[in-house]
Amino acid sequence: MTFQPYPTRAGWIALAAGLVLATVAILMLNIVLDPPGPPQFFQAVVAFLVALGLALMAIYWAIAGLTLRYHLNRNGIVIQWGVAQQFIPFEHIIKIVPGHTLSDLPTFRGVNFIGLRFGRGELPGFRLLRFRSTALVGHSLLVITDRASYVISPQQPEAFIKAWQARQSLGPTQDWPEGISRRWPFDTPLFNDALALWLIGLSAALLLVLLGLISLTYSALPAALPIHFDSLGRADRIAPKLFLFTLPVAGAIVWVVNLVFGGILYRREQIGAYLLWGSTIVTMICLWVALFTITGA
Repeated sequence: MTFQPYPTRAGWIALAAGLVLATVAILMLNIVLDPPGPPQFFQAVVAFLVALGLALMAIYWAIAGLTLRYHLNRNGIVIQWGVAQQFIPFEHIIKIVPGHTLSDLPTFRGVNFIGLRFGRGELPGFRLLRFRSTALVGHSLLVITDRASYVISPQQPEAFIKAWQARQSLGPTQDWPEGISRRWPFDTPLFNDALALWLIGLSAALLLVLLGLISLTYSALPAALPIHFDSLGRADRIAPKLFLFTLPVAGAIVWVVNLVFGGILYRREQIGAYLLWGSTIVTMICLWVALFTITGA
């Protein structure tokens, strides 16, 4: 039995935003492929990457909002959104609490976009709250298990509770583990490793901001810059300011190489992969130091 969530325009608005950003990314890609000059090329690269990243994020939340469903059968409850499914077996469910009966409002941390609420929260007397809803807590249900509390918002909460009660006595046909199941490639260990994603993402962010800063300040820089200093701190090598773009280019090469080899190493030795990705962050910091040293910032 499938229950729809309370209606929200979040999915359609996110989809529209994603399509607009994708159009901007395509326009920037055209400039990248035929740039007026080197500075414009790197500026277009930054704009393309930012627009592409935001477009993918918007499309992801559009899919999540448009596909959010609550499935209920004799094995348990399945919360479905996008390529993910949250399985909650009946034997783990302690009770289902209507949100309007709560005396206190829970805290919330996560995405709250035009009614679409995905994230976590806390409420005294309850385990960690996981929000997968499109309505306020007063119009939602809290599915309480011995591991977590799931905040859902079926459009017919009373019918949902009755359907759950009617299936409790039937007995399960399958043994479900409580947890999230994702489709490939999002089901791979790397995509579910928060530390790995933080290391990779932070190094990528440092690289992108470095490229963006150089692109934005390029026109204000002098035509020639010192790139090497002697033991007395005097510049003994001068290069055109276009040289600055070798910093993000070198960083991009290091990032890609370490990403690939770290991914290969991750299957055998996770600590080694963490160290390799961590060294990428150190490399980006060194490139930032080099930029400030050259420009005198």
